[in-house]
Amino acid sequence: MSKRIWVWSLMVAFGLSAVAWAGPVVVKLWQSEGYGLEAVESLIESLVPGVDLQVVEYPYNELRMKLFTTLAAGDPKVAPDIVMVDSIWLGEFVEGGYLAELTDVVADEAADWFDAFRNGSQWPAGSGKYYGLWYDTDVRVTMYWPDLLLEAGVNAGDLLYWDTFISACKKLNEALAPQGIGGFRLDMGGAYAADFFFFPFLWAEGGEILVAKDGKLVPAFNSEAGVKALQFLVDLVKVGGVEPQLDIFWGNDWAARKWAVYIHGNWATSESRFPGTTAAERMKKVAVLPYPVSEPGKVPVTLSGGWIMTIPAVVKAKAPDRYAKAVEVMEAFLRADVMAEYASALARIPVRAALMEEPYRSKLAENIEFFDFYSKMASIAKVRPAIPQWSQVADAIFEAMQKAIFQGVDPQTALDEAAAKVKAILGG
Repeated sequence: MSKRIWVWSLMVAFGLSAVAWAGPVVVKLWQSEGYGLEAVESLIESLVPGVDLQVVEYPYNELRMKLFTTLAAGDPKVAPDIVMVDSIWLGEFVEGGYLAELTDVVADEAADWFDAFRNGSQWPAGSGKYYGLWYDTDVRVTMYWPDLLLEAGVNAGDLLYWDTFISACKKLNEALAPQGIGGFRLDMGGAYAADFFFFPFLWAEGGEILVAKDGKLVPAFNSEAGVKALQFLVDLVKVGGVEPQLDIFWGNDWAARKWAVYIHGNWATSESRFPGTTAAERMKKVAVLPYPVSEPGKVPVTLSGGWIMTIPAVVKAKAPDRYAKAVEVMEAFLRADVMAEYASALARIPVRAALMEEPYRSKLAENIEFFDFYSKMASIAKVRPAIPQWSQVADAIFEAMQKAIFQGVDPQTALDEAAAKVKAILGG
């Protein structure tokens, strides 16, 4: 008997498949540093037998460039099988030909996703062509220390409307300054400031960042809604005595009680900012509200970010076996029970309706503070346009904010100047 026949006979005798004999199939997933999909790594491997899932992480800025250079090589041997891309990168990666269209894989599952994240997983947004699915999100909200408001004689309801919000900030500043505590932090440390302090107010007033006109995107943020939103920020500084902050602490300073009121991402109320505490304990310490609006009857809006799980185009085009396995692994990641396990372990806000209901809600609410409120905000959130030129657009809008807030330029003039720049950036 030849050696080859003997080995095959042994495999049959012991019930071993060719796949088992070859060992596990390695599936590499790239994520941003600290993203956390390794929390469900073992669960995925149990759901997809024969897979060795290897989660590799890179610092945020390094990941983007690493993906560009690796995928541009067009060599499937060096490409990861699954990648997590920041939602604002989607347009440039799709238009660069780097991501696989996955409509046939995810479209049915996506029906359960909240509108913003379902549409934001498509390119162009809302086109019906999916390039993956949004995996988790965040929400921006107003957070505050109830005891500090009480001490200053400020009612939490005053934080719901622009005029009373401004008055509350002034009162908080005056009452708490002797303790070294600020009333409200207006973060102007970078272009991301528009995500927190301009876009949500713009949207609540019925405005948009960009709109389609004659088949092209054009700036729309210099509308009446945009001017009102920017004027509110100017009034916060001029009337409310709020001092814009240039240092970046991402919520750590608020958790340390340096500010009574804070507009920030939900992570600032999480265990990451309050180590060793439970969700129930944190909800006894701090409180949250929606963004303030200009007047009663206006609906507050929040901005959400997040990461999209996708597969490189080169894997789909040149490595069909790897692509099939990557799809199998991705489908396991997209199961509601797996997403619930991930969200619970890392206190992440869900992007789909199923996780707001039982049997998942109770566990998530136990581990995620203000779960029902944050989930509701996510369900009505809006997202930034993931166009390839987004970073340039954001910079132009931030420059308008700086001019109005720091230099006293009229908000309409500042926004019109930014709109002219954005129009040129977009090729208008």
